[in-house]
Amino acid sequence: MAFNMFRLRIALVAVALLGSAGCQSSPKIQQTVLPAPVGTNVAAVHHNDEGLLAYQQGQWESARQHFEAAITASPELAEAHYNLGMVLYRLGALSEGAAHFIKAANLAPGDKIIWNSPPLAGVSVPEKESKMPGHGGGGHSH
Repeated sequence: MAFNMFRLRIALVAVALLGSAGCQSSPKIQQTVLPAPVGTNVAAVHHNDEGLLAYQQGQWESARQHFEAAITASPELAEAHYNLGMVLYRLGALSEGAAHFIKAANLAPGDKIIWNSPPLAGVSVPEKESKMPGHGGGGHSH
């Protein structure tokens, strides 16, 4: 009986995942895309801004190309990773999008918009610096 319940749970999870990934329509996601912060590399800002415009116009492939170019210009730009994740979700590339959401979250701890991205919704937002001994702003050097 326990084995059958386990198989039932696995089947339900598989159906839920396939249902969301296999639909012709885009997954239900928030509409927010993010501008680059002040002080960001000029080329990255340009491509991120062009990506925002394309995203707002529903031009997903164009937006994708611009956000990818923004990441090439500034690989540590959390907002561009987040924005690329949004576009990839729109295009149905959920696992690739999730990887960019996670990269964005790692680059921007404490950013509530980024931490509310589809794969991270419901995960508690960490502090900007860890309060655990030996983690975060400590003076450890090599």
